[in-house]
Amino acid sequence: MTIRNRRERDKDRMRRRILDAAKQLFVREGYDNVSMRRIATKIEYSPAALYRYFRNKREILSVLREEAFARFVERQEKGREQYPDPMERLRAGSREYIRFALSEPDHYHLMFGASCDEVDLDGEWAESAMRSFEIHRANVVECVATGWFGEVDSDVLVFALWSQLHGLVNLIATGQVSVLSREADLDTLLDNIIGFWLRPGAGTPIKE
Repeated sequence: MTIRNRRERDKDRMRRRILDAAKQLFVREGYDNVSMRRIATKIEYSPAALYRYFRNKREILSVLREEAFARFVERQEKGREQYPDPMERLRAGSREYIRFALSEPDHYHLMFGASCDEVDLDGEWAESAMRSFEIHRANVVECVATGWFGEVDSDVLVFALWSQLHGLVNLIATGQVSVLSREADLDTLLDNIIGFWLRPGAGTPIKE
């Protein structure tokens, strides 16, 4: 291994240490309550030296959010491959959203636990977040196009379905409801959420 390669390896390892420490602190203490000095103290590092790796804690959060969304996008992509029917993809994606939130709560917290004003949504770190949204939006738009939802604004429906899922996740995560004792319970609940928006008689989508 060359000196240059060793330096790059050491730099990557230090970046990972910083990210892992910040992730724990952001989740446990809240983004607003964590400073660069606090992160440096956790890894026993010089606060000034952290700025060789990240401009500020906002950039650290953006990187962590990108990683979290990338993990979720990977699961979304698998669902797109498994279900050619758009409604089945929408249902499967909704189930996966809930499963991801409950199986990886720290990543989910990083995705949505901070205000959008705190992250660089227009920067390079937003790529996976936008990809995740576009996958969800494409599923909904295709369902609308094939007649499942009748006359409805696609953008309104995209947000409505996401907000209902997001609210359900928070209710489950805080112990206010429990629907995961059986898979059938979750499927029934999701069918009711989606079913609220279905056009009458939408068991068979309209074909052009």
